[in-house]
Amino acid sequence: MNPCAIVTDRGALVYLPSGVRLYKMSEGHVVLRYKTVSKPVNVLIMSDASDKPERYCKVLYEGESWHVPAKDLYPPNLENR
Repeated sequence: MNPCAIVTDRGALVYLPSGVRLYKMSEGHVVLRYKTVSKPVNVLIMSDASDKPERYCKVLYEGESWHVPAKDLYPPNLENR
């Protein structure tokens, strides 16, 4: 089951484990920049890209929007709030 399918609503909270790569992409889906998450964190979904074959979701991380592979998103970890 795709974790992103559970939380496709804009504004939904999701968990991003450490080691996941975040991508800045151009309109043509070319990677312009990337960043690796250094520690686990909860992030907000800005939009779901389920209609695109790449299956990336756009999330808000450190004040910027990033694309994340849907397979790397999980239900939120609320224990560390």
